[in-house]
Amino acid sequence: MDWHSPDPGVVPVTPRSRLSDATWTAFTDTLRFIVVPLVLIDLVTKSYPELTTAFMPDIKLYIIFFGGMITAASTLEVSNEPGTWKRLLFGLTALGFVCMWLFIALGGGIAEFTYGPYFVRFDMSKIVYIMLFGVSLKGLLVYSTFSTHKHYLDDQEHRRKEERAAERAPARPRPLPRSKPSGPAFSTMSKMAFEVSHDDSVGYAPPPPPPPEPKPFQRVLAFKECPICGAKASPKEMTCKHCGAWFPKDTIR
Repeated sequence: MDWHSPDPGVVPVTPRSRLSDATWTAFTDTLRFIVVPLVLIDLVTKSYPELTTAFMPDIKLYIIFFGGMITAASTLEVSNEPGTWKRLLFGLTALGFVCMWLFIALGGGIAEFTYGPYFVRFDMSKIVYIMLFGVSLKGLLVYSTFSTHKHYLDDQEHRRKEERAAERAPARPRPLPRSKPSGPAFSTMSKMAFEVSHDDSVGYAPPPPPPPEPKPFQRVLAFKECPICGAKASPKEMTCKHCGAWFPKDTIR
């Protein structure tokens, strides 16, 4: 069985490496669960013929059968991609066969030994059950690997569907690029009136100043000025009030 399962965060390997992993798993499981146990059982039965268990008469047949099932299930588990239902099914199946293989190889935890008039019975069933419980926890790792890679496969399948939909969809015509105006457009200019200032460096003559506005009409009163003392008097006066001189006729202003 593939006891060294890949890390859930590792990207699935290529088909070529998967085939080599399946071949290596089949070879190693055959040695671990069939060849080596048969050699050990043969040595034990020849060295201690008085040792008996519940499965001792046909234990070689059981080892070959369950060892072969473990090898087949583990090989199929490794040959499938992580995250698939087939890998989960074969992984749990191989785990179940491993538990049965251990229970038979250990004789259910009960062994009897006869030596002359002495009879000894060993009961280690509780220890065997604890071992089987520890091995069954491997199922959590199998399911964890399945659930982790399942999300990866779903995302990959979703990307493939999007790529297929994009290939089937008709190609949209690209819009023609808009030509940019070489200068400022008149539409962007302001329509408000403005005044252009003069520039003497280019020979621009300023406009003539506006004509002066007419001053409002002011009424000026006529008066007489005395040629002797310079005092002013009303045009009706004939003599100056200051010096008593007579006003000539042309002194009205």
